Amino acid sequence: MALKGSYYTLLLSLVLLGAWLDLASGQSQRRTNDRFLRRHWDNPKTQAPTSTTYCDLQTNARGLAKKNNIFIHARIALINNICTTGGTPSIGNQSQSIRRFRLTVCKLNADGNTYTERRLARRIVVSCRNKLPVRLVRIIRFRPSV
Repeated sequence: MALKGSYYTLLLSLVLLGAWLDLASGQSQRRTNDRFLRRHWDNPKTQAPTSTTYCDLQTNARGLAKKNNIFIHARIALINNICTTGGTPSIGNQSQSIRRFRLTVCKLNADGNTYTERRLARRIVVSCRNKLPVRLVRIIRFRPSV
């Protein structure tokens, strides 16, 4: 019986050690950033026959069922830098990009099945965790000069 109890103790210890090593190595951080990139990164921009086709391809391939989807067409390093040297701190854990990014905004049409594409070059605000973007908060609109 003592051997059986030792087995479970050893098994639990190995599971906890694996979880600790995962956290210590930053794997959880990368997974969170991978999710952000999977939702928003497309560089170089995927070629499609029409603008509607581009949005439909991207949203369907990624399993994104949202009214608006935004894709960033830039190198991953530039996007990740928003949370460090390429951005300015904003509210809470948010950071605003210094540079403008090429973006594609896909807006769901009234039919609920297709999207309309809009291409922009704008600065963006992201939420950061462990110096990496984890959520696209918003696009910065241009303000007219007075």
